[in-house]
Amino acid sequence: MEALERQARVAEAVRRVSVPLVRLLIDEGIGYQGFLAQLKPVFIEQALAQIAASGEKDTDSAVSLRSGVQRKEIKAWRRQPVRSARPVRRSIPAEVFARWISDPALRAADGSVRPLPRAGAMPSFEALARSVNQDVHPLSVLNELIRLGLARLEADGDAEMVALVRTGFVPRQDWEALIELFVDNLTAHLATAAGNLRGHAPAQLEQAVYAGGLTAPSAQRLAALSRELWAAMLNAFLTEATRLHAQDGGRGDRLVRLGAYFHDGPVAGDEAQS
Repeated sequence: MEALERQARVAEAVRRVSVPLVRLLIDEGIGYQGFLAQLKPVFIEQALAQIAASGEKDTDSAVSLRSGVQRKEIKAWRRQPVRSARPVRRSIPAEVFARWISDPALRAADGSVRPLPRAGAMPSFEALARSVNQDVHPLSVLNELIRLGLARLEADGDAEMVALVRTGFVPRQDWEALIELFVDNLTAHLATAAGNLRGHAPAQLEQAVYAGGLTAPSAQRLAALSRELWAAMLNAFLTEATRLHAQDGGRGDRLVRLGAYFHDGPVAGDEAQS
């Protein structure tokens, strides 16, 4: 395939992928010109990264050639750079949540995640939280999980227990946390897909399966099945990840993310018959 044809195909593919993102922008009142300003630093940073990787000299002309951004705008950005990426922040509540659902010692005989006494020695929520981090008080972690709608307090006789409300870390009551998950998940997914498209070796897992011509009840059944399959995969992944983290002593430089999604929408054209 010729270079110009390949560029046209990639641009068309990115345009198609951007449709739901543009719909989100419009729903939130963000128009074309407003979003262009957000894209400019991304193009500059990625052009700089490519130049650094190739060992070429970093000049405004080189950055402009790769990014398509005018040199005067690149000069202005260098004087006051606006970074497009945020550092990954450690979430202690998320780590406590992950440890809770992955530790076999915190599971009941039937394999379900069991409620924990609020205080006391292991197994208790207090001991679990302290095993993850000594600096944040277990009560603060508990209050955050309750605020996010992920845990609740229960009475068991005279004992106060902490129980999980769900086994997936989706903080639906916290919009800020949701949008950070949106960024993290979609960035990792797109990075994997783009890397595979560019021929990076080894190719990383990025697969999907679909079924068309279904009724709404059938789609709902598959949605329920997908959640069951994800719960099993999540448990297996976190169990092994916890073991490997302990084996590596937490000293590695790799961040691994495994994701899943389920999409249910109308079928276009003759796909309904496929």
